[in-house]
Amino acid sequence: MLAEKVKKTIEAHTLITRGDHIVLGLSGGPDSVCLFHILKSLKDTYDLTIHPVHVNHKFRPGHAEKDQEYVEKICEEAGMPCRSFVVDCNALAEKEGLTSEEAGRKARYDAFHQVAGEIRDANSEAGGSNVKIAVAQNANDQAETILHRLIRGTGPDGLAGIPYSRMERGVPVIRPLLDITRSEIEDYCISHQLHPVIDHTNNEPIYTRNRIRLELLPLLEEYNGNIVGALNRLARIASADREYMEATAAKAMEAARIPRAAEAAQAPAPTAPATQPLDRDIVLRREALAELPDPIRHRVVMMAFEEIGLDQDITEERLVAADAIILKKQGPKTVEFPHGYLLKVAAGKVCFCEKNL
Repeated sequence: MLAEKVKKTIEAHTLITRGDHIVLGLSGGPDSVCLFHILKSLKDTYDLTIHPVHVNHKFRPGHAEKDQEYVEKICEEAGMPCRSFVVDCNALAEKEGLTSEEAGRKARYDAFHQVAGEIRDANSEAGGSNVKIAVAQNANDQAETILHRLIRGTGPDGLAGIPYSRMERGVPVIRPLLDITRSEIEDYCISHQLHPVIDHTNNEPIYTRNRIRLELLPLLEEYNGNIVGALNRLARIASADREYMEATAAKAMEAARIPRAAEAAQAPAPTAPATQPLDRDIVLRREALAELPDPIRHRVVMMAFEEIGLDQDITEERLVAADAIILKKQGPKTVEFPHGYLLKVAAGKVCFCEKNL
């Protein structure tokens, strides 16, 4: 049974614990309706409280409203009130310089996190609640994501694909259907007479992701009939490797870190206070970084920047530039990173900081 397979995924990755509040993204399509139905069946097993959330992106006038009505109806029938949000995603995309896909994702996750925050606030007096956001990405989505990243150019971490669980804005986002194929989901909907809505734009090659789904994957199936399974296996292997590398890098970073108290004790009397490291800066020993293998050192650099707020857009070019000044003993030197962040090497130390602070 598909529900048992999903339960195995939940248990294997500890996606749900007893008493959780689940904010469920419910578009009305086969994937989310399948997940809604399965979580309902597991409600008593885990003592769950399910909070369905629907976002009308206003991309398909008329159809979008019908989708919203359908979702609200199935939620009402299940005795689970649906929170519906209406967002003009075309206007949002134009305002913030996003693609329509990016605007849609932003609208969805803003809504999910708003509801998650409200649940936490409502239960704060009772010590808070375990709140998680559940989305219905599946094994085919995983395969498409990996191919998309390969086409755009990715490193080993990108091959890990979509994680089963990831912390976003302080809330775990879980994907219980990640081991389930799209065909299994469609068969489940038919066998349980769920009648989900169908977004016909998903069958039009108007986005890169759609073209990968409609054109590239079928072509690759001529070479490997189980290409979806093969790509998901690659993701699992790459994910395990990434976890090991990240754990190794985290230990190396802590071993190289100069504690704030030690940094203050070593510092000369300040003549220009604005140039002294701030509390949020990270200072590491240059020699300890230089001794690390390149892949671990690169991860340490990215982890250090992530800790002070830079968690994206770090390119290979910037990492190679950082290597050049970390490995050379002479200094001082500085490498600029995206969004106003700097890596500075001086006096045997590597400082990660923001510009003009």
